Amino acid sequence: MTWVDVEGLPVPVQRGLRRAGVVGGEVPVAVRVLQEGQIRTGVDGRWLRFTAEEDYTLDPPGFVWNASLLLAGMKAGRATDSFVDGCGRMRVKLFGVFTVVDASGDEMDQGSLMRWLNESMWFPAVWATEAISWEPINDNAAIGSVAVGDLTASAEFLFDDDGRLVDFRTDRFRSVGSGFEMTPWSTPLVEHRDFHGVELPSVGSAVWTLDHDAFEYIRIRVTDVSYAPQA
Repeated sequence: MTWVDVEGLPVPVQRGLRRAGVVGGEVPVAVRVLQEGQIRTGVDGRWLRFTAEEDYTLDPPGFVWNASLLLAGMKAGRATDSFVDGCGRMRVKLFGVFTVVDASGDEMDQGSLMRWLNESMWFPAVWATEAISWEPINDNAAIGSVAVGDLTASAEFLFDDDGRLVDFRTDRFRSVGSGFEMTPWSTPLVEHRDFHGVELPSVGSAVWTLDHDAFEYIRIRVTDVSYAPQA
């Protein structure tokens, strides 16, 4: 079994793991996160409500996000985002008929690995494993990196003085027309709560910075987090 040990980690990461309450605990092999929130596809786009469940693997890194899109309280479509066997894919279908997004390829692969790194906030025990390497910045920030095959992803993790993760900043591929563009991306976190004895971020959003303007495109509230322990 793998246990969470903070020795050798940057100071803010150690503080974050202690705050979460996972030091000395077991690293899970799989994670399920239940979510609700709002999402939109453009700066002037209409917000759609969603409910979702997301399943993660830690070794190797992977996830599958399945969401139901709601309009006026009724199901309006499905969205699926995944990173499996080193390949990322995003699909969105409205009213069971219209496919409005079906994206894959090298940029999606890297962007999906970045998403996994970002969402490790919901299974922070993995920060203490060999899956993520760390470079200290200061007492409140460190750069975390993950690699899967030839893919790599790195980002700045920012913590408050009490050890809560409050933001995650990096550059990430954004879909623009028929291609992709590397764009500043962040996920500010505004609330944390206890999930079965582990304190985790519970409310936040994702934001693209476009020509110095912020485009917030998703708002998320986590409703439950469950871990599958090692056999």
